[in-house]
Amino acid sequence: MSDPPHNLSELDSQIQEKAMKVDMDICRRIDITARLCDVAQQRNCEDTTHMFQVRTSHAPNTPTSLSESEGGGAKDEEAGSTAANQINEQMQRMLNQLRESEFEDDCDSLAWEETEETLLLWEDFPGCTLAMETQGELQQDESIEKVINDTESLFKSREKEYQDTIDQIELELANAKSDMNRHLHEYMEMCSMKRGLDVQMETCRRLITQTGDRYGNETMTPPPAPPDLEETMTPAPPDLEETMTPAPPTWRKP
Repeated sequence: MSDPPHNLSELDSQIQEKAMKVDMDICRRIDITARLCDVAQQRNCEDTTHMFQVRTSHAPNTPTSLSESEGGGAKDEEAGSTAANQINEQMQRMLNQLRESEFEDDCDSLAWEETEETLLLWEDFPGCTLAMETQGELQQDESIEKVINDTESLFKSREKEYQDTIDQIELELANAKSDMNRHLHEYMEMCSMKRGLDVQMETCRRLITQTGDRYGNETMTPPPAPPDLEETMTPAPPDLEETMTPAPPTWRKP
C-alpha cells in the first residue's frame, strides 16, 4: 500500500505546477498590457519634457507679450494633442497586431476592456481581483478537500479489504495447523500399531518355524517297537477261534 502523505505531496506538487502555469499565462498577458502602458507613459513623459525644453529655449530669446504667450499656449495645446493622437494611433496599431497574432490562451477568466487610451484587464481592478482570487482559492480548497476525502475513502476501503484478506488467511492457517496436528497424531498411532504388528508377526514366524522343525524331525525318525511285545503276542487257541465264528443265519417264516 502506498503511503498517504506521499500521495498528498504528489497532489500538492501537481496543483502547484498547474497554478504556476496559470500564473505564467496571466503574467504574459499582464506583461503585454504593462508594456503598452509603459510605452504610453514614456511617450507622454518625452512629450512633456520636449514641451518644457521648447518653452525654456524660447523664453530668453524672444520678448514676452500677451499675444505671443497666447499663441505659444495654443501651439503647446496643438503639440500635446498631436502627441496624444500619435500615442493613441501607436497603441491602436499595437492592439491590432495583438489581435492578428495567434497565441495560446489557457486562462478563460481573462476579460479585456478596450478604450482609446487604455488596454486593461478586469483583474487590474482591486475588487474584481480580490473576488476572483477568493473564488479561485475556495474552488481550489474544495477540490483539494474532495481529493483528500476520495483518497481517504479509497485507503479505508483498501485497508478493510486487506484486513479481511488477512483474517481469512489467518483462519486458513489455523485450520491447516489443526489438520496437521490431527494427521500427525493419527500417523503416530499408525506407527505404534505397525510396530506392534511387526512384533506379533515376528513371534508367530518364530513359533511356526520351531513347530515345523520339530514336526519334521518326528516324521523322519519313527520310534522302534519294544521287544517284549513280540514275545507276548501268542496265537489264540482253535476252540476260541471256532467259538468266535458267527452262526449262519436261520430262515424264519414271515
